[in-house]
Amino acid sequence: MKLSSLLKTVTPISFYGTGPDAGQFSLSPDPEIGSVHYRAQDVKPGGLFVAIKGFAADGHDFIDEALARGASAIVTQKPVSKKSIIIEVENTRNALAKISDRFYSNPSKKLFLIGITGTNGKTTTAFLVEHLLSEAGIKVGVIGTLTCRYSGKTFQNPMTTPESYDLQKILAEMLKSGITHVVMEVSSHAIDLDRICNCKFDLLVFTNLTQDHLDYHGDMNSYWSCKKRLFTQIPDSVSGNSRVSAVINHNDEKGKELIKLLEASIGKPPVLSAGFSKSNSIWPKDIKHDLNGISSKISTPAGSFEFKSPLVGKHNLENILCATGVGIVLNLSLDSIKTGIQAVCAVPGRLESIPNDINRFIYVDYAHTPDALENVLSALRSAATNRIICVFGCGGNRDKTKRPLMGRTAARLCDLTVITSDNPRTEPPMEIIEQIVHGTKKTIPHVYTLTDLSTGFREKGYVVEPDRKMAIQLAITVSRPGDIVLIAGKGDETYQIIGNNTISFDDRKEARTALSKLEIQSAEYSSQGHSELETQNSQLEARNPIPWTTAEIVKATQGELLCGDLKHSFSGISIDSRSISVNELFVAIKGDVHDGHSFTSDAIERGVSGLLIDRANTDKLPGKESIENSIVCITVNDTTRALGDLAAFNRKRSNATVVGITGSNGKTSTRKMTAGVVSRRFSTLSTFGNLNNQIGLPLTLLNLNFNHRWAVLELGMNSPGEIKRLAEICSPDIGVITNIGPAHLEGLGSLDAVMQTKAELLKEIKPNGTAVLNADDHRLLQLADYTSRNVLLFGLSKNALIRALSVKGTGTGLSFTLVLPEESITVNLKTPAIFMVSNALAAAAVGYLLGLTAGEIKEGLEDFKPVKGRMNILKTGKGINIIDDTYNANPDSMKAAINTLMSLKGNNRGILVAGDMLELGEYAESMHRNIGRIAAGSDIAKLYVTGQFAQTVATGAMDEDMDSRDIFTGTKEEILEGIKDRIGPGDWVLVKGSRGMTMETIVEGLLDWANQ
Repeated sequence: MKLSSLLKTVTPISFYGTGPDAGQFSLSPDPEIGSVHYRAQDVKPGGLFVAIKGFAADGHDFIDEALARGASAIVTQKPVSKKSIIIEVENTRNALAKISDRFYSNPSKKLFLIGITGTNGKTTTAFLVEHLLSEAGIKVGVIGTLTCRYSGKTFQNPMTTPESYDLQKILAEMLKSGITHVVMEVSSHAIDLDRICNCKFDLLVFTNLTQDHLDYHGDMNSYWSCKKRLFTQIPDSVSGNSRVSAVINHNDEKGKELIKLLEASIGKPPVLSAGFSKSNSIWPKDIKHDLNGISSKISTPAGSFEFKSPLVGKHNLENILCATGVGIVLNLSLDSIKTGIQAVCAVPGRLESIPNDINRFIYVDYAHTPDALENVLSALRSAATNRIICVFGCGGNRDKTKRPLMGRTAARLCDLTVITSDNPRTEPPMEIIEQIVHGTKKTIPHVYTLTDLSTGFREKGYVVEPDRKMAIQLAITVSRPGDIVLIAGKGDETYQIIGNNTISFDDRKEARTALSKLEIQSAEYSSQGHSELETQNSQLEARNPIPWTTAEIVKATQGELLCGDLKHSFSGISIDSRSISVNELFVAIKGDVHDGHSFTSDAIERGVSGLLIDRANTDKLPGKESIENSIVCITVNDTTRALGDLAAFNRKRSNATVVGITGSNGKTSTRKMTAGVVSRRFSTLSTFGNLNNQIGLPLTLLNLNFNHRWAVLELGMNSPGEIKRLAEICSPDIGVITNIGPAHLEGLGSLDAVMQTKAELLKEIKPNGTAVLNADDHRLLQLADYTSRNVLLFGLSKNALIRALSVKGTGTGLSFTLVLPEESITVNLKTPAIFMVSNALAAAAVGYLLGLTAGEIKEGLEDFKPVKGRMNILKTGKGINIIDDTYNANPDSMKAAINTLMSLKGNNRGILVAGDMLELGEYAESMHRNIGRIAAGSDIAKLYVTGQFAQTVATGAMDEDMDSRDIFTGTKEEILEGIKDRIGPGDWVLVKGSRGMTMETIVEGLLDWANQ
């Protein structure tokens, strides 16, 4: 192309030529330009060199080199005297953009060009739009952070938006390969430095504006003014582009301002607003989000559609809404938009998950601004059930004011903040880190040393590790199962800039390396006998228990050292000789079936170094003389009590705060709900399975370590004194009693005795602790008057401080308004059982006492999933609905379950399959007969009963005039065989009975039959 043609859109200030017309704005000679360059080292003979003043070097200093390499002409922005054609312009960057556009024959005018700008979310939104277009069969190219990709090819991109010459070259190559639509991330640098000058944008997207690049722009006003230019000045500068569509995030304050600005401007482009409120063109409803992703229904001018995306966090929902807006502008079908959104399983370097087999949630994210870090951490915090550890640093030679802000954000939202290097460039790394620490310590003053963390961490704090590789390894090493580790700042960058050197470095690779080391350690740990077995002790998660010395064990149990070293150390306590580690102490428990003393020889053969046994059983030790010099042996009067004493000792030294929960009904569900609420913010240990007795509770507490802030424990009982003993062991700060009903009457005798037994918990609550009691239970109101502890009431009653209003069913769930002293919030439970609302209120009361927000309490409750065998709704292939409530039963829970059956069945038939309610003593006959009356009075269609009191239940049903032809008694096998011919599509079948009745066998049989 002739030089004169290239310069048609450029206005020179001065012209210095070599021909007869030198000094005039004409070219003679008019050389043919074969290439355009802005780096002197790239110049080819016959090329045009445009001298740009850069940040590190000035192209004007390299004009001689360009000429020596054969440049035919030079474009400068200051006077230059050389024996060549010299064109002086006001701005060489602007000139380069215009020249490059002409050199490549204006490619953007022949493409549909979509520009995406904003501080955060550009890459993810571009990724989503790319998939939307691809799913619609459109050939699309992407120019974005780190890569350009089109037609199955991917190229590295050193900057978000390439220099203008490179940009025009890429657009031309995309056009040549058949691309029709291009998605481009547009940075503020690209706008300000004229890289996108002469690009014809057909659609613009604005994601948000938060603090970044102030090292370049100086202040937020200048930064914002630059971003606005993309929507105001730049479209006007391109001929033939008078109508540019815009999709703008209305959730962002600057987005709102931009919408008003564009709508008020005559002739400016139409705007589609995207946001969470109904006033927007694109908006979502029925939003659900957790670590598994986002689901919602999106409303658009073209209609609505539902979607599910594995992307995490509400900030990603904003990106999805913006991408949807692009699809609407392009008239894509809603199916294409939905498919495109759901096709994006992950965006490289944006909350990119690092898979592992040791139950850690490891993410790598590009977040390098205060707002981006807050968005990502808030998304993770809202879904976290355990601790959050964050590794991050800040780039050198960049905006310094954001460093303390990011430190403060991480400290507020994380349990452990690991401060390290990012790309320090030419700044001293420790100076950058100190600026981060300045903000961090204002929120969490506790600083850890690397030595401190060798045994984990117990409270919120931060640590400094300048070596990024070691920082990543540290964060993953100190994590434990269920923890989240976020490695922020670099995302999918594959390098680190230190000084003037660029070295190979990938956060994802370093995370995988650290995980592989931890996986090896975990495998070794499991090989020592810590794999999950079907025993009480091994069912608990390995939680890095606090080590024990022999002296501590003797002190805790008041035992006697028969042999061994007082300084000997044990890694933990076990009661199972089959899975015990050689580093654990074996406690020989005498159970109902087996006596642990019979297995001491097995434990010794496994190589254990310590035993705790009853004094009366020392004669059962194999080869007593031979072990005296090799292992520790401690004797006590009662090993079961000693196990509890060990747990009590561990509870005190851990400094955790304890919630103890008991009651006739709902203990397990309340415990699970409470643990879900508490773990929104605190590292929490919770009772595993049904380990709630004098053996199970101690085994739970023995897993309490210095990392745990709270323990949520379930206290069960069968006889007087059990609650007292369990409460002595766990010494609760908060004691919860769900209700008092006719359970365990065989061992206790009367409801008054049940009440007095439950009251044992109140006496063991710490003096400054709180009793959380059910205001809907008149016996608990009596205890509220009786106790000297602080009392917090929950329930439906008006005198409850924590209440529920507007309780209603939502299909197979429940909705209610949770009323707290300062605020109210709607809660949706994943259970149809209305009695679960009481359990939820108890958990909410604990959350309120701990200072959790209404939102955190809501999230904890809504994460609750019913315990297996507790009101599980099972849909079958034959259209029959089964309510599995086989976990346990007593008169109150049986009545509540029948009421739930009635509420769920609607106009369909309800069928009850009931087993005996055990441990009712002298009241068994009357209470079973009463259940028959309740069942018949509830309008059930069929009644099937099994067990010792089956006929009694049947008699009670006939007392209420139930047709005997609709009542069946027999064995479980007979019921299972007979019921199959009498149920059909639409029927609701409730199966319930006490644990000892194993009614789940009927559920399993029905499922096998109904799903054939």
